[in-house]
Amino acid sequence: MEEAIFDIRNSAAMEMLFDEDAMAIWELLRRRGRPTSATEIARVTHLELRDVQTRLDTLQSHAMVERLPARARRRIPTFRVLHKRIGIVLRSKDQQDYALWDSYGVRIREAAERLAKNQRPLGGSTEEERARAFYVMPMRLSQHEMTELRHRLDELAAFLRMLQERHSGERGADDFGCNYRFELQLQPLATPVLPQPVVLMRLIDREPMLGGERVDPMAKLSQRERQVAQAAVRGRSRTEIATELELKPGTIATLTKRIYRKLGVTNRIELARVFANLPDAISSVA
Repeated sequence: MEEAIFDIRNSAAMEMLFDEDAMAIWELLRRRGRPTSATEIARVTHLELRDVQTRLDTLQSHAMVERLPARARRRIPTFRVLHKRIGIVLRSKDQQDYALWDSYGVRIREAAERLAKNQRPLGGSTEEERARAFYVMPMRLSQHEMTELRHRLDELAAFLRMLQERHSGERGADDFGCNYRFELQLQPLATPVLPQPVVLMRLIDREPMLGGERVDPMAKLSQRERQVAQAAVRGRSRTEIATELELKPGTIATLTKRIYRKLGVTNRIELARVFANLPDAISSVA
């Protein structure tokens, strides 16, 4: 699955997405594109090893990373990401979802303010003209133009990710005015901060039917059940899953039955289809 999709009503997942250290670790693994040990992650991010382990456990419980056991030449366990992108799903015209987004918006602004305090004064920059770039303009946008703007911002986000990897509406006589303010700003930081992934917000027109009321199927499962489901979808046998998770095959069988019951499936093919169809469920983006 290319994109990890989380329901905004999944509070545990949202807390993970707001954990800057967890997201920095995920972004590091995504950029590296190869299995990396917890010790190496701690060295690169300058985080305490115990904190890295805690975040990796959280990421793994939400199927964001995969733990690869020590085998052959790999002397210690390593981790790798299971997705390339992250998205948050909101239901259009759902007051509960919008209320949640407003509350999370407060936290986003608070995080932005903390980062703003880390800005370097322009006078301290060696290239003042290039150190700060901004675009501020009142404008009127139609619904069609707003849709086009969303698509172009997605392209801009992809362009910015590419850079990271490498190191007015019409005005009529009867309808004149401005209803949006748009701003892009680039400002040098006084001290480095850990990179964060791009998280996209997606609106859907209807409730997806994925075995329940949640968009994120993992929301119904316990941490251990998520690990078993994650391994089963990757095609691991019951014995392989038991060995990887250091459990008995009988325990894996019991957990598998619980997973099937919670997700409303009867076999591995249906289980895989639940996850394989997840991006299709949000194809109708407002």
